[in-house]
Formats: sequence, C-alpha cells, structure tokens
Amino acid sequence: MKRLAWGICVLVGCGGPGGAVVDAGAEGGDAGVPDAITVDGPSGDIVSIDLDPLVLTPSFSPTVHDYAVRCSAGDNVVTLTYTDQTGTHASVVHLAEDQELDVGDYWIRCLPHDFPHVVTTAHGAATPGYYLLTSATFAIVLDPNGVPVWYERGTNVVDLESPAHDVVSFVPNASPPYGWNAAATFGIHALDTLTTTPLATVGVPTDFHEHLALPGGHYLVTAYPIESHVDLTGLGTFGSDNAMADCEVEELDASDQLVWSWLASAHVDAVKESIEPQVNTINGQSVVDTFHCNSIEVDGSGNLLLSFRHTNSLYYVDKTTGAVQWKLGGTSFNKDGATYVQVTSDPETTFNMQHDARFLPNGDVTMFDDHGADGGKSGEVARGVEYAIDHVANTATVVFQYLGIGEASWTGSFRRYADGDSLVGWGYVSKDPRIATEIDAAGNDVLDITSDGGGNYRALKVPLSQLDIAVLRATTAK
Repeated sequence: MKRLAWGICVLVGCGGPGGAVVDAGAEGGDAGVPDAITVDGPSGDIVSIDLDPLVLTPSFSPTVHDYAVRCSAGDNVVTLTYTDQTGTHASVVHLAEDQELDVGDYWIRCLPHDFPHVVTTAHGAATPGYYLLTSATFAIVLDPNGVPVWYERGTNVVDLESPAHDVVSFVPNASPPYGWNAAATFGIHALDTLTTTPLATVGVPTDFHEHLALPGGHYLVTAYPIESHVDLTGLGTFGSDNAMADCEVEELDASDQLVWSWLASAHVDAVKESIEPQVNTINGQSVVDTFHCNSIEVDGSGNLLLSFRHTNSLYYVDKTTGAVQWKLGGTSFNKDGATYVQVTSDPETTFNMQHDARFLPNGDVTMFDDHGADGGKSGEVARGVEYAIDHVANTATVVFQYLGIGEASWTGSFRRYADGDSLVGWGYVSKDPRIATEIDAAGNDVLDITSDGGGNYRALKVPLSQLDIAVLRATTAK
C-alpha cells in the first residue's frame, strides 16, 4: 500500500530552482509509514540545514550526510531552511514519525516520539563501523556519528546481529528470563529484498540468548526444555521432585531442520556444578534454572564454547562426541570428567554470572563478567575481560580487562575487533547510564553510548562494508 507524504513550499516557488518539496513516492513501503520527502533544487554544496523547531542531530556539517530529528506523534510542521551556493531557501514541510526528509545529498530521519534517547559521546577517535543495539522495543543500527540510520520495532527486542551482508537478525518479542514462549522466534531479515525468514528451534520454544551463524546457512541456537521430576537434592534447599530448565543447543540447517543437538544435563551435573540457581514462574509453574546457557562460540575445529551463567563456568564441547573436554571457572567438578582450567592471579579473583564468551584468533577467551551475584559487596565490578588459556598448566590468566563502575545485574557483551578497538556492552548496571563503551588498542575510552531505552542485550560493531547505507535508509521502520 502506498504511504502518504505532504510538502508545502513557501518563500520559494514549488518546482522552482530554490527547492521544491516533493513526495519521493518511488521508495514505497508499508502502510502507515510515510514515503520520503525530497527537496528538489539544491544547487552545488549545501553549507547549512535547519528544521525549526526541531533539533538536527548531530549539528550540521557538510561532510556528514545522515541526521535525525525527534518528532511528536501526528503532524510535525517544521520550517526547513538551507543555504547553498545560490542563497538561503526556506520551505514549510509536514513530517510524520519515521519519515525521511532528503535535502540534496543529506538524509534526515523523523524519529518517532517513543524512540529511546540514544546519545553517543566521543572521547577520541573510534574506528569506523555500525553499532548494533537494542532497547525494550527497538532494534537499532547507529552510524559512526551516533545517528540511528536503521531501526525496527518490536515488543521486547533482543540479540540484534548482522550474520551476513545487508542482513540483520533478532527476536522481536522475547519472553524473559529465557525462551519459554513458542511464539517468540528469531527473524532473519534480508534488507535488500525486504524478506524475513523465521528461525526457530525444533520441539521446544526458541531461546533468545544466542543464534550463531555457521557456514552453509546453518545456525546454532539455544533452547530451555523444561524437565519434570528432577532430583536436585543437595543443591541448596531443593528436594527430589522439581521442574528444571535444561539447556539445549540445536544446529539448524538452512531449511530450519534439526541436524545436531546437545543437552546440558547429559554432561553437566545440576547439583554439583550449579552455583547461582534461580527459580522462575513459567506458565504458572515454579521452574529451577540451574544452568542458564547464554552464549555459543565455535572454534576452527568446529567445537563449541558454551557459557553457563548459573554455574559461573565456560564449557568447551567436542562437537563429534558431545563430551566436555575442559571447563573454565566454577566448581572443579564436571559430569564428563573434563579437565578443569583454573583462573589464577585475577585482580577480581574470578568471573561470575558471565555473558558473551568468545574465542580470539590466538586462543584467548573473552567475556563480559557481570559480577552480579553478591550485589557488589566484595567491591568487584562488571568488566570486559580477556583470559590467556594455558592448556599445559590448565590455568587462565587475565591479559586485559576494562572495568565498569558497578556490578551488572544481567546481560552484557565484550568484543575485541581486528581493527584494534573493543566494545563493552554494559548490560544493566544500576549505577551507570552507559549501555556501551568503545576502547582503543591502548585501553582508552574513545566512545560512550547511553540510552533510556530500557536496557540493551548486547552491543556489537560491524564494519561499514557489512551494511549498505542506502539499504539501511530505504528499509528503516519497514
């Protein structure tokens, strides 16, 4: 269905050389989202743009081509004034939420009234890239200037990734604390064709914590099957008959068919290895969450590194046999008899309640260390941390860390990139308004991102070549 747009020219004649305002109807799109408004006629270089009474973000610069203004619900009547080589020109335009205004080679997005206040503050020179963030109700891509150049709505948006060129993926309707609602699945969005492919686990509701793209269109996805009548005697005050949230890892092929699976309870002892079990009410039933798997990583051998928040451990799993080969952190016991890799000489003793465990090319392991278990009583704070693993001595030592200012209650991420920069996604730290911090190769804070959008699951960065700016502009809020 064709979307609506309006343009009224004043001070300069519509269709004249000064800058007619016309509907860019060729963009097309969904009902309710207006087409772009295009200002025809700018001559040569534009040296200034103003939209009174709205505030252009960032401030206009001839070298910056994407901007945003925050709009109200309904009709936003603004006076557009721009100056080019022929002089200053003004037009009255009517902007609607989500609409795009094109002035020559400059693109201005009319952000909806409920869009979160996302602010980037530069302290140095960050390497170029797009930032992938979520709020409670939006998946968001920021450009290097902090402008939302793409976004999409949901009801509880989690885990925004870009698994391929001009592709983004996320769960739009997650059901915390883990995936229990069968209606909540990942969507793989090919932006250049405006097509969406669902990604859902088989036989159990899809969990929102991880969907890791593999070659050939395959994905690894987490799920939390609920097991009945589980004996947890010896774990806290739990008895012999409990409902327990297990952790399943499923490999799905390009047709969403199950080709491989792994079940935590077959390899991890819920009583002897769980340290931070939590009880949640799921569909009216009390369920013990003993494992809480929250990330999957794959190395060059095809083996898996799994993060279990409630065991304070990482597990390295042989993909062929399913056996845990080594375990980092938590208790020294493992049901498979895995080699225990002990954290040594750590300024914060060890990690706990961690998220987003990843391998670096040199074999080091990174993670976001929440330190959320004791409410910060020990003085430990959330951090992005890198451990060097010695598989002869079976030890892990800190080779890099970047500290926050308080413990994180949940979520978070830490990625180190080949361009030398690293990005910490802070999850939820009650003392800290930041949702992300970018660090240069020397460990200096070069960029902070804050938001009032109700938390952020992960903060990721992709190269500018990963997403085409023209495609992002054309598919925002579609």
